[in-house]
Amino acid sequence: MYKENMAEILDLEVRVPSGLYHIPLNNYQRYMQVVEGVDVESEESSDFLNLKALDIFCGLQLKDSYKLPMSAFNAVLEQLAKCLSEETPLVKRFTMRGTDGAQIEFGFNPNIKEMSFGEYVDLDTYIKDWKQMHKAMAVLYRPVIGSKRDMYRIEDYESSDKYADLLRYMPTSVALGALVFFYRLGMKLAKRLISSSLDQIPLKDLSKAESKFLEKGGVGISHYTLLLEVMSQNLTRLQNNHYISV
Repeated sequence: MYKENMAEILDLEVRVPSGLYHIPLNNYQRYMQVVEGVDVESEESSDFLNLKALDIFCGLQLKDSYKLPMSAFNAVLEQLAKCLSEETPLVKRFTMRGTDGAQIEFGFNPNIKEMSFGEYVDLDTYIKDWKQMHKAMAVLYRPVIGSKRDMYRIEDYESSDKYADLLRYMPTSVALGALVFFYRLGMKLAKRLISSSLDQIPLKDLSKAESKFLEKGGVGISHYTLLLEVMSQNLTRLQNNHYISV
């Protein structure tokens, strides 16, 4: 869903997403690649990023952005900032429309403890690179093939290529929810890993979702802490932009 506003201004149609859920992951990937290539602390870069945000998220070309009155320009950016600063909890299941038009329900891997070596290697390869984040999501999320109440099963893992192209269009909020889940869990674990093993970590300091994650095994969590700096830098770069932040 988009908030269609200011269409009357100079005959321009500005389609502003109403939330992160309505921003496809591939658009967010495009923007993150732009962010990673500039110094977000400079005023020139801030203006450039704002224009790119209007282009990527609203479909407004550069030449048209320059025609917007300042009040309209700022209003659109404020709405984008609101979208991109939303909380992103872990989403275990969501639905997408496949290339054949059929609805497909995807589920977050409910049994991380049984993650295969192939899944682990692929996730480690892709999750560090925004250009390949859709492939990382294709490791973490796969079609649900059976469910009962809150329990569900997903397809066995074959390769990230099987669903990566489709998951380019998954909701950004879902992808960020998975990343933030690992990031927050890793931040808490990193403080303890220096002097203790995972078996010695008290669960009382973790959230319910994080505790359940560890109780089921938490395979590879110590390795994910090595990704925290990369993920933190990506989040910080967006926060430093005057208008667009996460």
